[in-house]
Amino acid sequence: MSFFLRDESSARLRAFGDTRFRALTVAAVCCYVLMLAMQLYTLLTFRGEPISDAARYVGTAMRCLREGHFYPVAADFIGKGTAGTGYVNLLILLFRVTGSVRSAYVLNVFFVQILLAAVLWLAYRATGSSEVCACTAVFFCLSAPYWSEICIARTELCFTALSFAALAMLFGKRGGLPFLAGLLLAYANWVRPLGTAFFVSALWILLYRRVKWHGYARLLAGAAVMVAAICLFTYHSSGRFVYQPTIGSGNLLIGANADADGSYSDVVFSEGKAGYIPPARKKTMAYTEINAFYSAAAKKWIRENPGRYIALMPKKLFYMYATDTYAGEVYFDNLKTTSGKEYVQEIAGMLRGRGRAWTFGDAVICCGQAFYMLTFALFLWGVIRSMRRGYWRSLSFLYGIFLIGTAAVVLTVGSGRYHFSYLPVLQITAASAVQSALHTKKGTTSCGRSENSA
Repeated sequence: MSFFLRDESSARLRAFGDTRFRALTVAAVCCYVLMLAMQLYTLLTFRGEPISDAARYVGTAMRCLREGHFYPVAADFIGKGTAGTGYVNLLILLFRVTGSVRSAYVLNVFFVQILLAAVLWLAYRATGSSEVCACTAVFFCLSAPYWSEICIARTELCFTALSFAALAMLFGKRGGLPFLAGLLLAYANWVRPLGTAFFVSALWILLYRRVKWHGYARLLAGAAVMVAAICLFTYHSSGRFVYQPTIGSGNLLIGANADADGSYSDVVFSEGKAGYIPPARKKTMAYTEINAFYSAAAKKWIRENPGRYIALMPKKLFYMYATDTYAGEVYFDNLKTTSGKEYVQEIAGMLRGRGRAWTFGDAVICCGQAFYMLTFALFLWGVIRSMRRGYWRSLSFLYGIFLIGTAAVVLTVGSGRYHFSYLPVLQITAASAVQSALHTKKGTTSCGRSENSA
């Protein structure tokens, strides 16, 4: 039984029946094969160079490898902050062994498999239903970002795989798993500083499992050990005892300035704008000073324009969840940007018969976008249905991740990439809603066993 629902009468998602379950299992396997085929296709055909954040991570890893040290060193704290520190160090180790950037893409394939296994385990343990697990597999494997994100050396995939793997460990029976979960969560936050939502979710899981105090102690001890190890590692390489030396206030300023429109734009850092720092001066500033400068500028604008800041929040929400095209550059060897509104407008023109000819990449991106919109709609419906049918507690640890992650974006800046780490939340919720709706039975709640059952 799902541990979240021990005290609820609508306790358990019902099974399909052997025939339907076998059919669903076959569909899940077929979708998995399709995902592997698309991953193999992108690995074999992609010939582009890393761009944007991926170029920074790969370039930093290669530089550190040539210079014979890990990341960061003292020079990395002056004129800039670090970015993706845990991921860059992972790339350094990988490149030291393989000498090839493409090995990062192969590693990403393994991250997808880890994420899939963790998500399916969470779906099963949260709902107690093998059928929801199979439905989740279908939603996961048909999500296009998992097909092409593998050929982009960004932090999202590594962070998401480690975070969900940590949550999955908390459903295990062995006493040492909370400690390992704490280690993974702290490392994931070193990869991408968005681990707060997952850490709160981890505590929520322990609470509803009615785990004794030593479970919390092991989780916190694991996180503390990893944070201390990272601080010591950074001190050894750079002379600074710090955990996450990023310039996070830059995102706050992007979403809180006179030119802000809710999307990710670096106009605010241009000359004459609120975030501009003369290059000569910036080269001498520590990352803490840059952070303070950006933070002060953003807070000043918010104080002076509270109404405009609040009005930007729905726009940030739109930019975060409207599109799922951010990983499509891979199909164009990174020569075309597919994450902005310009690409959407280009596709709209092509649908009306204007513009360039269609390519395979365009077709995949459009199909992926359509499936994402379906998944998101089913997610919203699933949340409402779970509230009405009484099985929301079984998914509440996922809802917490979604709400905290969304709140962080609404307060800073919106971008389609930022919802990647929350796709599993959408997939499990949508699968639960579909299974619930299709197999409601008189005398049984839509997501549970008989109301009269013990």
